[in-house]
Amino acid sequence: MRHCPGLPPEPSDTTSGGTGLSQGVRGVGGGGLMVRVMVFLVGVSVSCFLTAGEKQAGECELSGLTFTVIPKKDIDEQLKEYQPLMTLISEGLGVPVEMVRASSYESVIDSMVSGAVDVAVLGPAAYMIAHRRNAGIEAFASLAVDGGHFTPAGSFYYSILIVRGDSDATAARELRGARVALGDPSSTSGALIPKAVFPDAVGLPFGQFFGARVFAGGHDKSMDALLAGTVDAAFVSSARADEYLKRGMISRDTFRVLWRSPPLHYDPFVFRGDLCHSVRQGIIDLMTTPSERLQVFLASQHASGITRMTHGDYEALDRLM
Repeated sequence: MRHCPGLPPEPSDTTSGGTGLSQGVRGVGGGGLMVRVMVFLVGVSVSCFLTAGEKQAGECELSGLTFTVIPKKDIDEQLKEYQPLMTLISEGLGVPVEMVRASSYESVIDSMVSGAVDVAVLGPAAYMIAHRRNAGIEAFASLAVDGGHFTPAGSFYYSILIVRGDSDATAARELRGARVALGDPSSTSGALIPKAVFPDAVGLPFGQFFGARVFAGGHDKSMDALLAGTVDAAFVSSARADEYLKRGMISRDTFRVLWRSPPLHYDPFVFRGDLCHSVRQGIIDLMTTPSERLQVFLASQHASGITRMTHGDYEALDRLM
């Protein structure tokens, strides 16, 4: 909500990094002055808040937006792919949109929780972690992707355990004692879901089943390690495996899938907790209305569209974490 001119800023969520009213008052000495300030606030609060309420849905003080994505592959390549979407939002809202380079999943989570970034793409599990720390963070959309060899068409993908095609292993249980690659520690399909769900398939705790666990830092790096023979198996996103196949980096026989998770919703686009309603709606409209720039972005993601999502679509994942 906007504050009235001449008044201290309104109280803000402590996770947003804003300056609340109590902080502004503490900077002024003297108990009597505090009383006068509070009386003044009471005298103007009704007219001020009514005016702000009337304008809240349609008017926001916005000088620019910040946007970031979890680093699932080479970050420079990701930033390039997202540029048409950033241009679409910038032109549609009439403000500059800055892409923020992320070094890890955790850095994106921290940026959203603190309010340092306005919009982000998080992994499903990373979103749930961020939402636990700041309940105002809201999922609002996700990609619907084209079908592939490892992933069906639609809004779901899988965590898959893969080995090289020339591996002797033909079943997951045969990998006991093997060296396995994981992605980022906060990756849904590259770490968290395998740790939570895979033990049911082999009847042993994750740490006891594998001989060594290597955090490669991302799905692509995990597949690269498997191709190089530095690990025996890897947990990766089925969508990233399809991307390698579409780019000609592997053939259909390069990897063999020994395990797959239950279906997982694709990575959500999320808003920071206190981003105002009219800006949220403007972004949603731009991202769900067909346009040339949107089509360029979707093509780079091998996606057929952007689907509206809510927090409820990811709540089932919370029980697995």
